[in-house]
Amino acid sequence: MNDTILNSYSGIKTHQFGLDSISNNIANVNTNGYKENIPEFKSLFSTHLDSLNANTITANDRNFGATGAGNAISTKSGNYHQSDGEFDMAYQGKGWFVVGPKKDGDFKIEKDGYEQGQPNYFTRNGSFGRDADGYLVNSEGYYVYGVNLGKIKNGVFVASKEDDEDFKKLSSNELKPLNIPQELKFQPVLTSKVDISINLNPKSNFKNAQDFFLDPQGNLLEDRFKNQDINALANNDDEPLEASMFGALNVGISKNNQTQNFTFKYGNGGESADEFKTIGDLQKLLKDKTGLDLDIAKDANGKPKIPLSLQITNNDDDMNLSLSGHIAEKLSLNAIDLPLKKGDFQDSTPIKIPAYATSTEIYDEDGKKFLLKSDYFMTESGDNKTNPPTTQKWNVTTAIYDFKGQNMVSKAPVSQTIEFDENSDLVASPITLDFKENKIQYSLTGSKDYKSTNLPYQDSKLTQVTQNGKPEGSLKEIRVDENGIIYLAFSNGAMEPMGRVGIAAFVNDQGLKKIGGNLFEMTSTTLNGNNKLLSGNPILGWDEENGMLKFGKVMYKYLETSNVDVGNALTNLILMQRGYSMNAKAFSTGDDLIKEAINLKK
Repeated sequence: MNDTILNSYSGIKTHQFGLDSISNNIANVNTNGYKENIPEFKSLFSTHLDSLNANTITANDRNFGATGAGNAISTKSGNYHQSDGEFDMAYQGKGWFVVGPKKDGDFKIEKDGYEQGQPNYFTRNGSFGRDADGYLVNSEGYYVYGVNLGKIKNGVFVASKEDDEDFKKLSSNELKPLNIPQELKFQPVLTSKVDISINLNPKSNFKNAQDFFLDPQGNLLEDRFKNQDINALANNDDEPLEASMFGALNVGISKNNQTQNFTFKYGNGGESADEFKTIGDLQKLLKDKTGLDLDIAKDANGKPKIPLSLQITNNDDDMNLSLSGHIAEKLSLNAIDLPLKKGDFQDSTPIKIPAYATSTEIYDEDGKKFLLKSDYFMTESGDNKTNPPTTQKWNVTTAIYDFKGQNMVSKAPVSQTIEFDENSDLVASPITLDFKENKIQYSLTGSKDYKSTNLPYQDSKLTQVTQNGKPEGSLKEIRVDENGIIYLAFSNGAMEPMGRVGIAAFVNDQGLKKIGGNLFEMTSTTLNGNNKLLSGNPILGWDEENGMLKFGKVMYKYLETSNVDVGNALTNLILMQRGYSMNAKAFSTGDDLIKEAINLKK
């Protein structure tokens, strides 16, 4: 036999291998996650022709035939298209989804190796679904592996109160099958922590003064009344007194044929400077300087009149009283030579206080709703221009009520004083409230995303509430973020992570072996007497410090198509066909030459 037949025969077989590989690529052009093969050829063997002139500068090598050198995997990504599957997802970047045959299996990826209790396979086809037991599986029925936070127990989702702890667990390197039952209930979570962010505008909301100055029995709370900043009062028309800007009260007294005039101003100078800051300061000034008494207007029984108003009383000799100035005008206390006998009085219009109220839903262990209510009353207006500057202060009374807000559940209301610094940020320590047999930590300084403020250009409002309590709920929707973290959304508005989809990467993807069904497995070989994985050890797809994917991202509601380039595939198919035909022609030529040689003998 001459070498022409040997060479052409090997060429026919080699190009047949190429045709088989390319035709398989074309057959899988619409297979999700398919990675095309790239056939590669090499010379079969060669020899050196010593019989030829050894002194020639031309190489005297002679090659014999061709054979397949490899069928490499193309690792480029396919295209990505949207999908409606509930668990459909695609991975963009270097890495693979992890699946396995055992629902009680595990796959642990270490920095220098891995541990597995069963074979595990790798795929780019993210067309996943749920089996009858709620396990995530691929189309072959293999279980999808990932990190499971263990929050689902007997068909009930038990929420975590510590987000930081959840994300720490999501950085785990131990992968197990993921299970999400369809009939999944959200176990109610007892509220133990509430953080709110508010804006308190001292000029946007007002309440009648009796809501702050009187106790539940209608008695005057003397300390609150006397310590109230006069600049933190308003009249019955919701107009702030603005004592810091126009805070003068002019008093004229005529008695015993003598007239005395006094001017009292709002300020921190004290009685010696005829200045007042609080209602108590003004009471003392009027008493000491004019003999007049300032108090709450009262009825015949000595009880404060509702609505609450101020009353100036003459308990001295008969006189004529004149009152003027901005404060007198705002409170309708203006008078010119008003005759006041001993015991007579002059009443103001009803007074009000800048105020606000918030109500937040909280939950007991059974998921029953309650209301955490806070009432805010401004006690000091604050002034950054004084020396030293003063801060704006509010009194806050907080208690827990039933959901209708009628019956108090707390043992007693908790009062605290909060203040705002020069940056309009609220300064206050958290308080602890009794909630049945439990405790709630309550903070007013800010929620998860916002700080509490006293901005005058925004209405008083409850900006955001962050709390860890939840009522009962049922599974409504499943979402997966770009880091592969699976979130479960429930009918009660809760959205909690339950785990993440496992992602593994390899140094050498070419070392993975196709086993059908769009699955790949790790294979090993012996090199220099050592058994090594051709792909290298699996690498965890996310950073164990922050839990973020390192080599790519997960695209939820997308699928990755085959990465076969149809144009190139058809071109290569024609090239392989031509190569096959030319080798077939060479084979027939060699055959004809042999026949001719045989005929020479005849």
